[in-house]
Amino acid sequence: MTAPTADRPVQLARYSNALTGLAAGDAWGYQVEFSSYASMPAYPVPAPAGEWIISDDTQMTPALHDALTEVADFDDIEAVTAAIVRHFTLWKLDPDNNRAPGRTCMGSLSNLSAGARWYDQDGAHESAGCGAVMRLVPAAFAPEPYWRGLTALQAVITHKHPRAIVPALLLADAVRHAPERRGRFLEHALTEAERIFDGVSEWLTDPYLADVLAPYRGDVSSVLVEGLNDDVVDILVAAAETLDRLALVDTTEYGDPCTGIGEGWESASAIALGLLVADLATLPEDRQISSGNNWGGPQALAWAATSNGDSDSIACIAGALIGAAQTTPDYWRLTGLAPRFEPRYAAAIESASCCLPGDSVVR
Repeated sequence: MTAPTADRPVQLARYSNALTGLAAGDAWGYQVEFSSYASMPAYPVPAPAGEWIISDDTQMTPALHDALTEVADFDDIEAVTAAIVRHFTLWKLDPDNNRAPGRTCMGSLSNLSAGARWYDQDGAHESAGCGAVMRLVPAAFAPEPYWRGLTALQAVITHKHPRAIVPALLLADAVRHAPERRGRFLEHALTEAERIFDGVSEWLTDPYLADVLAPYRGDVSSVLVEGLNDDVVDILVAAAETLDRLALVDTTEYGDPCTGIGEGWESASAIALGLLVADLATLPEDRQISSGNNWGGPQALAWAATSNGDSDSIACIAGALIGAAQTTPDYWRLTGLAPRFEPRYAAAIESASCCLPGDSVVR
């Protein structure tokens, strides 16, 4: 299934912008991933000098893209699962996988490589870590009616936890609808949470999502509500309050983005921080209280990286969202940002940008 002809160039531009923004944010934050805010080399952290070195966040994203583009029928969930596991396992065994990969991802994939299924007791780890969300952009660009289920599937293969599933769905929803939600990402995430609590969200009746989660939990509603109740809503509210506060001050006074929200090592705070940064980078003019807030993608990535938490994941999520909101090709180059990625990953990003996940799918 492909996008409608008139829409396809726009979707390809958005996808390319999202992948480039993700990798750029990843490399920007990876420089200082395990540094405290107090020990940052500058405020904000400058862009990488020379070659831009990416982390596992970027490595796993083309792996997911490749898995989704090789599957001919998304309705065959076992085949989709096998493809994702296979490509994630290739990443796990890759000699380049020496950039602080997440223990949850590595442990879950070890279990699955040994023959366990993700939903088995000895399958995917029960974890809400941010690995479930930092790599999901390809799933967000998959066609209807599959993208929600694919988003959940790529999460639970390594992170079998409602607090990983729900943030993944919220982030994928933001990425998918970024052009119309720019500047109001947090607002829409909280609105969707309210719709889930009220029992009126279309996510609750998504048959593909239900089929994906059936081996884990037969009731989609219980998964979503449990995830939201596990501090996810509270963290999103804290980020929304931070957005309102920062909209009133100059960007030089922003400080550590993690303050009052969390450090981004797990899925809920990672997406909340990414949504916050992307909101500030895409505020409509009527919400730009200070002229100092009128900054775009590169400045936002610099601020996202200057954090006390998981700097590369926070910045990569923000970069993906900001890029996905842009319908003009080569958005990052037009802003003056031209990352020089390692040749292997520059080629992977360029290759992935040429086709949308689901292009090969037949129904």
